[in-house]
Amino acid sequence: MKRIYHHYTKWEDYKAGFYGNISGKNKELLMQKVKEMFSSTDLTRENMLRVINEWKYSCEHNLTNPSLNRIAYIGQGACCLYAEIPSMITMNVWSSLDNMTRINADKIALITIKEWEQKKKLENIFQNGKKGIIQKEYQMKLQLN
Repeated sequence: MKRIYHHYTKWEDYKAGFYGNISGKNKELLMQKVKEMFSSTDLTRENMLRVINEWKYSCEHNLTNPSLNRIAYIGQGACCLYAEIPSMITMNVWSSLDNMTRINADKIALITIKEWEQKKKLENIFQNGKKGIIQKEYQMKLQLN
């Protein structure tokens, strides 16, 4: 997939506080919220889907970046949408989660990324058509005399 860039002022994750920082009692509360979300398969899936459906520009900018850990981005984004949790807090909590919880969240993230890629592919086809196929099919239908 071709790399897509957007200015940070368009990024929905930036506007949602993804890159923010919190300390004190609020940090402890948000750390518990990270554990709460990842402990529920339904909440994890629901919020990861929200990332790809609500963050058009952020996903285009980040998920087309081959050097970014896309699985981590989807998980951190899900936490941000779930309870306005900055990515740094999610990163800090991640290592304290049990192995099965992390594996489950990673699997959901992979599925979600594949869904986003499929959605982008379909958007491109809708916008541009399958030019090579359309041209070939058209040529095959021409009647030669």
